Amino acid sequence: SEERDDKKELFKILELATKWYEKNLWEGKGKEKILGYLRRRGLSDRSIKNFRLGYAPDGWRNILEFLSKKNYRTDEIAKTGLLVEKEQGKEYYDRFRDRIMFPIQDILGRVVGYSARVAPGGDEKNAKYVNTPQTALYDKGKILYGLNLAKVEIKKRNEAVLVEGNTDVIASHQAGFVQTIAVSGTALTTEQVKIIKRYAENIKMGFDMDAAGQSAARRSIKICLENDLNVKIISLSSGKDAAECLKENPEAWKKAVENASGVMEYYFQESFSRYDPKNPTDKKKIAQELLNVINDISSPIEQAHWVKILAGRIETDEKILLGVLKKTKSKEMQPAVREEENEKENQGKSLEKNILGIILAFPNECMSELGKIHVGDFQNEKERAILEAIKKDKENLSLEKVKALFSDYETGKFLAEAVFEAEEGFGQELNGKQIDPAGELERYIRRLKEKRLKEKISQITRDIRSAEASSDKSGAKLLMEKFQKLMEEMRAE
Repeated sequence: SEERDDKKELFKILELATKWYEKNLWEGKGKEKILGYLRRRGLSDRSIKNFRLGYAPDGWRNILEFLSKKNYRTDEIAKTGLLVEKEQGKEYYDRFRDRIMFPIQDILGRVVGYSARVAPGGDEKNAKYVNTPQTALYDKGKILYGLNLAKVEIKKRNEAVLVEGNTDVIASHQAGFVQTIAVSGTALTTEQVKIIKRYAENIKMGFDMDAAGQSAARRSIKICLENDLNVKIISLSSGKDAAECLKENPEAWKKAVENASGVMEYYFQESFSRYDPKNPTDKKKIAQELLNVINDISSPIEQAHWVKILAGRIETDEKILLGVLKKTKSKEMQPAVREEENEKENQGKSLEKNILGIILAFPNECMSELGKIHVGDFQNEKERAILEAIKKDKENLSLEKVKALFSDYETGKFLAEAVFEAEEGFGQELNGKQIDPAGELERYIRRLKEKRLKEKISQITRDIRSAEASSDKSGAKLLMEKFQKLMEEMRAE
């Protein structure tokens, strides 16, 4: 079919591009600068060749000119994601410039896209990683990095090891952990879990366990449990990633993989280390957290097993916990009653979270916008307290300093998630334009102000109706004046 032929051509283009990037790494401009960096990271030449790493030199039209000379049309090359379109015009330029190229291959080993890391000493203001956008060949939710080289070993061991970064995968394969793969996004998708299940029933996760890493791990674990994939957690006390650990102490990584704890054991340990089961309030928090995870388990027998253990550990009647679990399930099944109101409330919450996330992820770029945010526009207590803390010490702003002001785990987790989501969203190139954090923040502030104005207008409209209904003419007149003022503000926005 025509579509199949189209894809065949795209595979050819990407194969040529990969060879060109490889040549630039081994013989061209990347030889001095990039090879040394990769070797210092602990990667052997053999591993670099095995995973086909390359280098995209600086410049706007390198790959475009190389492929044009091979008689490919610009519109064909653009379909691979290698180019960026300039302002919807007919002009294109290279997406990847002065970057280390990690080719992403499908299950058959064909290159479908790239994850490109900014070169050492390159412009760190740019996104650390730029990835191929969605194309006819590349769908990040369906691809697992390294799977083409790991699938045989995964099947043989009936186990996959999932790590966060491309370098972690390469370092793991180099150290003999050939069953290692990584996600191209942040958390596993249902499609990826189904792919893993073709080869194995067990998965071990080696995510960086800071709050952001935990958040990605939790989402991944939930999907694994729902799809009946057995999960274990690799814990590294050193707080390093797999590549760092393998470079410094390969034995520690080997032990961590072998001694990975079952996901429920991990959650139990994590929850009981933060709360006191003798304290009634803490006991409730432990039960809530762990029942949420137990609820994700697809097997009712396994669920019953963990409810029994939880009941024993917090000295609570099993029947009570089973009742709570049942309620959780029925709540999920029923459409929420106050759905519309909840959605509005959540919209406001997420706008506030987005604003805080951008400020803390990009403090220098966002300093100029801080004065435009009014604490009064924040309605949620936690978010308002964080904003007040940011405004109080805006000269020395950093995520660590703000975190230190809030000792509770929930706020720490919230802050790390907010920053993580901001970096995810704003670190990517969007249609070739580097996103401007200050501009994006300004848009969010405007949206929040509009939202608050609309809420005030709705409230005043209700007050006017009730004043008219009770024949309170002077009250209605005052309210109408307020209403007019708010409408003018709204128009000015």
